[in-house]
Amino acid sequence: MPRSGPARCSRRGFLAGVSAAGVLGPAVGARGAPAAERVLARARSPYNEIVVTQRGSVRTMYFVSDGTWYIESRWDTAHPRSLDLDYTRTMMAGFLVQPAARRLLMIGFGGGQISTYLFERIDGMEVDGVDIDPEVVRLARTYFGVPDDPRYRTHVSDGRLFVEKIRPGPRYDMIVLDAFRGVFVPYHLKTRQFYGALRERLAPGGVVVANLHHATRMYPHDRATFDAVFPACHAFASERGLQTTLVACRDDDPLGTFDLRARARAVAPYFDFDVLGLASRRYRTPNYGPGRVLEDGFDPKDLPEAAARHNRACHDDCPYPVR
Repeated sequence: MPRSGPARCSRRGFLAGVSAAGVLGPAVGARGAPAAERVLARARSPYNEIVVTQRGSVRTMYFVSDGTWYIESRWDTAHPRSLDLDYTRTMMAGFLVQPAARRLLMIGFGGGQISTYLFERIDGMEVDGVDIDPEVVRLARTYFGVPDDPRYRTHVSDGRLFVEKIRPGPRYDMIVLDAFRGVFVPYHLKTRQFYGALRERLAPGGVVVANLHHATRMYPHDRATFDAVFPACHAFASERGLQTTLVACRDDDPLGTFDLRARARAVAPYFDFDVLGLASRRYRTPNYGPGRVLEDGFDPKDLPEAAARHNRACHDDCPYPVR
């Protein structure tokens, strides 16, 4: 059991090769600009230093923090309707649990690869993409093929504030969480209160799909917090085994192995990778130890200030209060 008091997630633990998106690559964790990549755009905002590069047909969005470059999004323009990063393919596990999802909320937009992929492959998909950084949204629309369509909406907002402003009640079939500041998720996007608000915004049968780093000290607390809110959760390993995609269900869904395979076969025509292989990577037993539920308990009137405080970048260490 972790010690009481603030839990700290060491930045150095990530610099062994895990990016903001949680993937390995030749440029991840590198000091200075990646070699042989042409810079297409640079931008600074109150939240990030962002660089967009191209090498051959591959376009990459980086967040630069303390001289280290982290992959945020990657798009192969030669294969524009494919997902280039393994963790993004793993996050399609949401459709193994809720194959009929047609209303998507993406919190942590980046280059929009996940939401654009789904919008272009699944008929009738509606997207709300949310990112706190206006420069991220601008660069995504300029360089990463985000469609200009009334069914594909982008919003510049803190994810928690966006969700809290939605009137409670069924709205989304799927909510995808991939909001990182550098290598950390802001604390107000990790708590029981936030997950409870997400559950209230799900339609019957809806799911929350979260990109988690299972090698960090916070992983047991993240899982305990999801378990405190959602009646069923299913976890899937990424192709390289570096991350976990968690699919949390609004309603109880025991999802046996044969049901899972049947759903995988049903949705396979939407995708261009091995969906049955993804189904086989569901964890059969828990891959985490005891954890504590993360709480915030903000007064609603204090939420904007609290969100702003937690959105400040963490540098050497990011303290997360664990109760």
